[in-house]
Amino acid sequence: MKLNKTLVTLIALFFILSAVKIFSQSLLNENSIKFESVTTATLVGQDGLILRTEDGGLNWTEQTSGITNVLNSNDYVNYVDENGEDTKLQIAVGENGVILRSFDDGTTWEVMTSGTTEHLNDVTIYSPNTILVCGNNGTMLRSEDYGATWTAVTINTNANLNEIASIGSSLMEVRISSVVVGSGGTIFVSTDNNEWFEIASGTTENLLTAAFMGNNVICAGDNGTILKSDDNGATWAAATSGVTTKIFDIKFVSANVIVGTSENGTIVRSEDLGGTWSTILTPSEVDLFAVNFGSESFGISIGSESTELYTTDGGVTWIGSIEPPAASKNANEQVKLSQNFPNPFNPSTVISYNVNDNANVSIKVYDMTGREVRTLVNTFQNAGTYSVSFNASNLASGIYFYVLRVNSGSMEITKTMKMILTK
Repeated sequence: MKLNKTLVTLIALFFILSAVKIFSQSLLNENSIKFESVTTATLVGQDGLILRTEDGGLNWTEQTSGITNVLNSNDYVNYVDENGEDTKLQIAVGENGVILRSFDDGTTWEVMTSGTTEHLNDVTIYSPNTILVCGNNGTMLRSEDYGATWTAVTINTNANLNEIASIGSSLMEVRISSVVVGSGGTIFVSTDNNEWFEIASGTTENLLTAAFMGNNVICAGDNGTILKSDDNGATWAAATSGVTTKIFDIKFVSANVIVGTSENGTIVRSEDLGGTWSTILTPSEVDLFAVNFGSESFGISIGSESTELYTTDGGVTWIGSIEPPAASKNANEQVKLSQNFPNPFNPSTVISYNVNDNANVSIKVYDMTGREVRTLVNTFQNAGTYSVSFNASNLASGIYFYVLRVNSGSMEITKTMKMILTK
């Protein structure tokens, strides 16, 4: 009898310890996700978490970040370097000024020197040699060498800066190319990503997120706040979201469709450029911190407690697991940038490119120092093959780079090529 009682006690203790082991495993917050193609994405989060999927979320592989800082944001760009090599750059930023960089799909990450211990909230790769990071207490950083070194950008605020949205500058006129939003209704705009000017937002609510498409900018934040601008962020008007919770993230799915994430498993969605919004309840009840799309139909939303949700209809419905879409074409196949002809050239050359989706397209020319010397294209273009002439009669001989940037709403792609001017 005593043996049986001892056996029962041991069995009970085993199950208690097993339960503690199972339920004490941390469920981590997932804060930011970036697609590289229809089915390939990387997400970052709490305790230095980095996960990557190449099959649309069917399987996730944990990568070694080498840190335990919270990671708040990540971004990705594919470009052709000065040696003609196809290169992939990823940047992740987060707590206590941490910046990580990877050139090998996240297999290895190196910690870069940021020069600050402020929490960094967002990173956006405007072009391979213009990368912007924003953070708390008015922190703004810029890198012009692929994230190797970082310099502080002066911005006249002590507000926490939460997210940067960028689109590119115009061929015919100087226009707002980037918007940053922050606490207390803070909005700053820039035409060159160096000088920033404050804009009246009409709200004192904390603004957490912003998204750019054409001339339209949407930002959102606490208490269901949504602001919209149709003049690149110069003026703002309020819209009714239909929720009173925080809106953590918003993304353009297409030219007119916008999806945002909120608290308690709630999604907000607009089909008229943010004019009206519908509320969508998902199978989850956790806070959803981020969303992104690999195509106009397929997207992933992430949040607290290691939550991933999936949509195959542009954000109308969401489920907890999914059969991923076929990887019919990756980012490189959706956009093609050809070598200029002739090359070397004097003084004129032609640049040809192809886009497979309707998109906002820009082509800019930079010198060896990363200084922008010409904007050749900046407009909305339908899918097709295009060419543009570049006359460099007023420029000195040397090596120049031309950067193609395509934003279809569901995907952002940047490609860079080198050309030689000889006189």
